[in-house]
Amino acid sequence: MTSENSTPHNTPQDDQLRQAFRTYAATLSTDLTPPPAAAILFRAERRRRRLAIERAERPLLIMQSLGTLCAAGTLAWLAYRFAPHTLPALNTTTLALTIACTTLILAGCWAMLHASRRTSA
Repeated sequence: MTSENSTPHNTPQDDQLRQAFRTYAATLSTDLTPPPAAAILFRAERRRRRLAIERAERPLLIMQSLGTLCAAGTLAWLAYRFAPHTLPALNTTTLALTIACTTLILAGCWAMLHASRRTSA
């Protein structure tokens, strides 16, 4: 191997290319400044905390789902079990109160489920 092959040759085109890269890098460094390290650490800590909360709440969500399925199964079984019996006639006030209470209970369950899924800051 000769010394001509092992040493790089600087041509005017190489120098122009290096100069173009340097000016491009200089414009990038002035235009695009990285965010402060504290902001990056804050975001990483917030993400880590959010993931830990989601991981901790996963069993609660599973138990809520299982509870809902059990309640629906129990309701279906009770409806099947007592189907031959006729229900007493309900007046409009009792029916309205029953519908209102059921709506409030379902809205409360939905609000609790929605609040448990919300990430805390």
